[in-house]
Amino acid sequence: MAQAQERHRRFAWSADRLLIGLLVAVAVLLGWVNGLGRFDQSLYDQAMAWSSRPASSDILLVTVDNASLDALGPWPWPRSVLAQLLDKLHGARAVGLTVLHDQASRNPGDDALLIDAIRRNGHVVLPAVLDDLTAPTRNVLANDKLAAVAAGTGYLNSLPDGDGIIRRVQWRTRLQNGRDGRYVVLALLAAGGEEDKADAILERAGPGGRTGIAYAGSAGHMHAVSYLQVLRGQVSAAQIQGKYVLVGSQPDGWSRRFPTPMGRLSGIEMLGEQLQAARADLMIRTAPAWLTALCTALCTLLACLTLRRMAPRRALLWSLAAAALVLVTTFMVLNYAQYWVAPSAAVLMLLACYPLWCWRQQEALLADMDGELQRLSQEYPPILDEAQLWPHPGKDAMGARLHELRQALTRVRNLRRFLVDGFDGITDPVFVSDKDGRLSMRNRAATAYFRDLALRAPRLGQSTTWLLEQLVSDAAVLSKIGPALTGQQSDASPWRLDMEIQDRQGRSIILKCAPIHNSAGEFAGTVVTFNDISAIRQAESKREETLRFVSHDMRAPQNSILALVYLNSQETDPKKQHDAWSRIGQLARRTLRLVDDFVHLTRAESVRLAQVVIDLDMLLHEAMDDFWGLAQARRVELSIDDVLPQALVRGDRALLLRAVCNLIDNALKYTASGGRVRVSLQRDGMNWLIHIADSGMGIAQEDLPRIFQPFTRVGPAARNDGNGAGLGLAFVNTVAARHGGSVEVQSQPGSGSTFTLRLLAYTEDEIARADERVA
Repeated sequence: MAQAQERHRRFAWSADRLLIGLLVAVAVLLGWVNGLGRFDQSLYDQAMAWSSRPASSDILLVTVDNASLDALGPWPWPRSVLAQLLDKLHGARAVGLTVLHDQASRNPGDDALLIDAIRRNGHVVLPAVLDDLTAPTRNVLANDKLAAVAAGTGYLNSLPDGDGIIRRVQWRTRLQNGRDGRYVVLALLAAGGEEDKADAILERAGPGGRTGIAYAGSAGHMHAVSYLQVLRGQVSAAQIQGKYVLVGSQPDGWSRRFPTPMGRLSGIEMLGEQLQAARADLMIRTAPAWLTALCTALCTLLACLTLRRMAPRRALLWSLAAAALVLVTTFMVLNYAQYWVAPSAAVLMLLACYPLWCWRQQEALLADMDGELQRLSQEYPPILDEAQLWPHPGKDAMGARLHELRQALTRVRNLRRFLVDGFDGITDPVFVSDKDGRLSMRNRAATAYFRDLALRAPRLGQSTTWLLEQLVSDAAVLSKIGPALTGQQSDASPWRLDMEIQDRQGRSIILKCAPIHNSAGEFAGTVVTFNDISAIRQAESKREETLRFVSHDMRAPQNSILALVYLNSQETDPKKQHDAWSRIGQLARRTLRLVDDFVHLTRAESVRLAQVVIDLDMLLHEAMDDFWGLAQARRVELSIDDVLPQALVRGDRALLLRAVCNLIDNALKYTASGGRVRVSLQRDGMNWLIHIADSGMGIAQEDLPRIFQPFTRVGPAARNDGNGAGLGLAFVNTVAARHGGSVEVQSQPGSGSTFTLRLLAYTEDEIARADERVA
C-alpha cells in the first residue's frame, strides 16, 4: 500500500511539473511579445492619470486664443506683432515659438522687425516640421533669415503609439543631410542654458532616441496667459523673468488637440508637459522583452508552487490578491522609478493559473478518490445493510464518483456504528487513550464503574494516567501504567500490561493495556480494560472454605465416630459401652449441626430473597418463644421490651428469623447461669435496630474484626469443639447485607456483648407504594 501511494505521489508530481513547465513557457511567450498591448497601454494611461504632479512655475504658456484673434484680427498676423511680443518677453530664459514661419512676409519691413526682435531676445527657438519622423526626407523650417538669428531650432513632430495616443517622444532623428535633428524641447533646454540636461536625455534615450514621459496633468493644468495680455502689458516682467515661455495656439474650436494619457491636449500644452518632464528628468523607460518575459515567468512559477498547496477558496483570494499586487507594484515602479514593465501578461497568467490548478486538483482528487474507494471496498466489505442508498445518478463522471463516495461513507458510518455499539456492549470497563496518554474513548461500563466508586465520570481529553490513579492506589501498579500508555514499553508481547490489582473498593481486577497501531504500523494509543474477577475470587474463597469444612470440621468428628465404634466393639464393660454410645451420639449431632449451619449459610448467600412485609415485633416474640425453654434450663433471664413499636421491613422472613435466633442462641451460650439476655427494638432514622445484649464473658477487642468471618471462633469457643464451626455470625452478617443492612457488635471482656442488627425501615404507606410500582 505504501509503495502504491509513493508511486501515485511521484506520478502526480510529474504531472504537476509538466503543467508548471507548460504554464511558464506560455508566460515567457506572452511576456516576450509584451502581453496584451492595448490592455497594457490602458493600464499605462490609468497609472499616468493617477500620478498627476503640480505644474512647473518655470514654464509659461502664451496662447493665441479667441480673445486675441478678436482684438488683433484673423490669423496670420503681421510679423511685427510677433516682434512686439518678443520684446515683451525680454528676460525669459528661453522662448519657444510653435507657430511655423516658413514663408517670407509680404512686408519686408516686418521680417526685419522680427529678426531684430529675435536678435535682441537672444533665446528664441524656432520650430520645424519633418515630413517623416523616422526617416525624414524634407525639413520644413522657418525661413533661413529667421533661423540664422535664432538661438536654436527643433522639430515639432510627435510620435503616437498604435492607438494614436502620444506617450513617447522622439528626442532625435537622422536628417537627410546626415546630421542629427533634435526635438524642439532639447533646443529649448540648450537655449535656456541646460545643455547638460539635453545631453542626459539623449544618453538615456539610447540608440533609438526615444523615451516615454511622465505627464503632469490634463488640459488647463499648465500656467498660461493670452497673447493679448502680454501685448497690453497685463503680464508683469516678474512673471516672465527666468522662465521658459512657449508661444502657440490654444484650441478654442479652430486648433487641433492631441490624444495623450492625460486626455486631449493642445500642441502648446503637450509641449509644456514634455518640457516639464525633461527638466525634472521624468523620462519613462520601457523594460526590454526579456525582462518582461522573466517577470511573467517568475509570477507564474510562484503561482503554480503556491496554489497547489491551497484550498480553492484561499487559492482564488490569493490569485486575485497577487494580480492586484502586480498592478500596484507596476504603478509604483512607473511613478517613482519611471520604469514601465508591462503587467498584463503576468496578471493574465496569475488569473489563468487558478482555473488550471483547480482542474488539476480536481483530476488528482478524483484519481485519489477512485483509488481510496477501491481500497475501501477491498479492505472493508459491508457489515451492515447498505441497500437503502439512492439510485445511481447517471453516467456523469462526477455524479458516479459522488455516488461511490456516498456508498463509502455509508459503509464507514455503519462500521463506526458497529464499533461504537460493540464497544458500549462490552460489559467490562474499557478506556482508549491516544499516543499522548489522553482519553479518547470510554464505554458505558467505564462510566458506570466510576459512578459506582462515587467518582465523576471520565471526560474525553483527560489524562488516562490521572484517571487510573483515581481507581488504583497501589504505587507499584501506577509506576507501570505510564510507560504502557505512552508506548515506551516493548511490543514483544500483545499486552503491555497484564496484572491483577485491587481497586479502591477492594475488588479484584485484571488490568490489561494493549497497544493500538495505525495503518502505517506506528503507535497510536492504548486500550485499557478492567476485568472484574471478584466473583471468581469469592468463588475460590468459598471453595477453599468448603474444602476446609469437609476436610476438617466434618472429617474430624467422623473419624472420632469410627474410632469409638471400633473401640466399642472390643469393649465388654456395659458402662463403658454406654459412655461410648453417648459420645458417638454427641459427635453425630455436632456433625449434623455443622452441616445444617453450612447449608443455611450457603442458602443465605445464594438464594433469591422473598420480598414480603415483616413485622419485627412479631418476629422477635417468635424467636423469644423458641429459646424460652433453653434460657430457663440454663437459669438465664431472657427478656424483651414490654411495648415494642410497629416495625415493618421487607425481606425473607425465614432468613431474618434464623439470624435473630443465631444471635439469641450465641447470647445464651456465652452467658453464665444467673446472667441475663435482653432483646430490644428502636428506630434510627431510616433503619430499625434490633439490640441483643447479654451479660456474658465478652469478646476481646482484637477479635472483634474477625468474628463475622466464616469458620472463625475466638476466645474459649476456639477450644471448645462443641460450640460449632463458627458459621452462625457469618450467617447473620450475610443475611443483614443481603437485606441492605448490617450487623455490629460492642463488647468488653467480662462485661458482656451487645449485637445490633440494622435493617432498612418501611412505613405502611411506603410499602403500599412499592407494591403498586411492582404491580
